[in-house]
Amino acid sequence: MHTRQYRQITLAVALATLAGTAAAQSSVTLYGIIDAGVLYQNHAANGQGSQVQLATGGTNPSVWGLKGNEDLGGGYAATFNLESHFASNSGALIMGPGYESQIFRRQANVGVTTPYGSLTLGRMYSPSLLAAITTEPRAFAENLSNLYTWAYNQLSAPGNALGAGTNPGNDVGVFIGNAVQYSNTLGPVWLGAAWSFGGVAGSLHKGSEISLGATYTGPVTASAAFQQVADSVTGENVSRLWSVGLAKSFGPVTGKLNYFDVIDRALDGGDVSHVTSISPGVSYQWNAANTTGLAGYYNRYRGSHNSTTRSLVLSNDYAVSKRTVLYAQLAYVDAGYVGTADPLESLKTSIVNGGTAPGEKTVLVNVGISHHF
Repeated sequence: MHTRQYRQITLAVALATLAGTAAAQSSVTLYGIIDAGVLYQNHAANGQGSQVQLATGGTNPSVWGLKGNEDLGGGYAATFNLESHFASNSGALIMGPGYESQIFRRQANVGVTTPYGSLTLGRMYSPSLLAAITTEPRAFAENLSNLYTWAYNQLSAPGNALGAGTNPGNDVGVFIGNAVQYSNTLGPVWLGAAWSFGGVAGSLHKGSEISLGATYTGPVTASAAFQQVADSVTGENVSRLWSVGLAKSFGPVTGKLNYFDVIDRALDGGDVSHVTSISPGVSYQWNAANTTGLAGYYNRYRGSHNSTTRSLVLSNDYAVSKRTVLYAQLAYVDAGYVGTADPLESLKTSIVNGGTAPGEKTVLVNVGISHHF
């Protein structure tokens, strides 16, 4: 082979390699939300009078993250996501009880998307939460929604000084770690299923978590969710949650209704608490920038006390741009006497980040700004 022919072949191979590399497009995106506002509460959770504070996360969590996507061709792509949670009023990382070392508390995963669905490994949002968020009246807003009732009824599952159970993968029923998740969209139906490994020798069940979610988006939106967490020592199911919901739009008006039932269990299998929640809501979009919402929460607790917390939230969001929203929220909470001996128990029926004083009728006013980047 002549030297000239060899060079031509080498150049052709190099160009083909470069073309193949160019076809496999990849991207990395830095993203996040910063949400802060002034919050007034006429009865502080500790009962020491009124309170005014600069609060983080009035409507959205303050987060930052990195996500990436590489096109592998043929409808396949490799993905990753790292997401951290911080307090906008102090800059401190929000780790959560039992997760004091997690910089990327919310997400730390890698996976692949295919024409047949997505497979994700690592730490991620639970598919049960992703399903329920579509019909929760305030879409599980970071404050003044049923996010805390959902979360604190599953608090014992991680296993720490604050709870009885042990499960390394579950983080208050919102995030699931040590997990493998499969999700797919089939026409109007989205399905998600995740399994968290407990990592206990000799048992696949001990320390495990299963989380299932499904949504239907058509003339109406419907959601269904199930989540169960097992103790890593005894194998007892330390929490079990199921949820259903509906949403329907009529022009600028959207109505939502969500219900969930969650049991927090002791290691001997007995119930610590049993909470049921029903939450209707309606929103009206005045124009492309302005939306007003009204949501109600009826949360019933059966455990150390039998009581009910009733809450009503009026809100208005005004988008000054595609990335920046000004918001105002007014809430009235008629709190029951649930768990008066344990502050964490009182959060099991609360819609307020930090809780409210047991037995008090509390008014909260929150005005703030949320910016996405």
